[in-house]
Amino acid sequence: MTVRLRFTLLLGLLLLGFAGTLLALQWLEHRENATNAALLHRNREQQLDHWLVATGRALRSFAREGALAAAARLRTDPALTALAETGAPIDPDVNAYWLVRSNGTVAQHDISHGLAQPPVPTAQIKLWTANPPPYSFFSESDTGLIEICVEPVVPHEGVPPWGWLLATRHWNENRLKTLANLTEGRINLDLYPAPASPSPFVHTRLLPDWRGRPLRSLQVSYPPTVEIAPGIFGAPTTIVFFGFGLLLIAALALSLWRWVLQPLELIVAGLKQGDAAPLARLLAGGDEFAGVARLLNAAFTQRNALEKEIEERRRIATALLAAESDLRHALAERTRLGRDLHDGVIQTLYAMGMGLSSVQALLQPGQEEAADRLNQGRAALNEVIHDVRNFITGLEPETLRAQTFANAVSSLLDCMKSISPVTTECKIDEALATQLTLNQRANALHIIREAVSNALRHGAAEHIQVTLSRTPEGGAALDIRDDGLGFDPGTSTSNHGRGLENFTKRAEDLDATFTLHAAPGRGAHLRFVFTLPQPT
Repeated sequence: MTVRLRFTLLLGLLLLGFAGTLLALQWLEHRENATNAALLHRNREQQLDHWLVATGRALRSFAREGALAAAARLRTDPALTALAETGAPIDPDVNAYWLVRSNGTVAQHDISHGLAQPPVPTAQIKLWTANPPPYSFFSESDTGLIEICVEPVVPHEGVPPWGWLLATRHWNENRLKTLANLTEGRINLDLYPAPASPSPFVHTRLLPDWRGRPLRSLQVSYPPTVEIAPGIFGAPTTIVFFGFGLLLIAALALSLWRWVLQPLELIVAGLKQGDAAPLARLLAGGDEFAGVARLLNAAFTQRNALEKEIEERRRIATALLAAESDLRHALAERTRLGRDLHDGVIQTLYAMGMGLSSVQALLQPGQEEAADRLNQGRAALNEVIHDVRNFITGLEPETLRAQTFANAVSSLLDCMKSISPVTTECKIDEALATQLTLNQRANALHIIREAVSNALRHGAAEHIQVTLSRTPEGGAALDIRDDGLGFDPGTSTSNHGRGLENFTKRAEDLDATFTLHAAPGRGAHLRFVFTLPQPT
């Protein structure tokens, strides 16, 4: 029997009888309670509005009748010269009243209860003709909160009001106690804004001022009266349903553990160990988990074979990478060795050959044997140069740790001057030179040696200037100028060996910029701009 079928039978027998019935009863009971609560809330809202209107009816009637009486008196006495006796208000629910003209002056009043002035400023009353106030509003006074009812006094229809009748009453403890008795709730009269209450048993009414803005908050709270009724079948039925539910949960938990959770734990254990040993019990079964176990067993077998293949390929790839790295290193070393041999050894051999030529010019007539030997030496040097050109390139020939860069350049120029008659000028910023790395200074010395040698051998220069200065961008510029024969850079590559190629290659290796300015009969100017290393 499959797990799917087992769960279908179990849920059909247990959940259908218990869960459906219990949920239906709870839903019906909840809906009934919610309906009763909503009905009670609506009735209390209506009851509160009813009592607020009913308790204020006497004040509004007094204001309306007083305004009508004042209008009738004005029709017989437009100047209102004959005032009636004021006395106390005839209605015990009215504390004071004022008959106020439209310009804000009081024509008649009763202040027997301590209110000396109308509760609204005169300046505001003057605005009522254009913007009449609400018929009822609230205001603060020295004696507490008061309610004001306003009625216009209109002697004749179609004309603006002559004035206003304002009738007031206090919202004192007696007033609040009366409302509490009528509504059967607890009354709170708070300043606006009042604390928010999410309870459905609290009803709030805002008491506005003459502008319509909330002034106070009237809250009526009721004790909770809607309770969940006991089950319709009574306590024994509840016990039966509770026991049945426990049996249902126990059976369901046992079934889940035996048929679902335990197989899943075995599968998780097999996945963690990467082995099919924990799945032995599942492999012997015939349900869905047995199929999953067999798939995992096949996957483990394939994974082991794949791991062996990956390990073998990783070993081969590592060996290939190592061989490739060794090959790249050998090629780079070969290239660097060849460049340094060309710039160091070959240039020195060239200088020695030029020195032998200058010595040959100093021989006296009759020294043919010495001349022959000098020629043989020069021929041997040329052979050596030819062999070196065909050999791999060499090691770093210079060390600048024991002397300054300026001294090294001066020594190099002095050596060249001893070989060929030439005037030299050396302008080295030694502070700037110390900021260059040892590799940059060594390569700069190679560049100077080859450039000076080329100027003497190919350009027949009489004056050479070497300068190391700071650029506006903060770099270091090495300039080598000569007044030799010059050449055309576009056609000089094939005629002057690897000199320009080596200059370009050294500039690339040093992350420098190489520029050349040369023309036939105008000498040559080589410029290398180095980037200074960042201070650490």
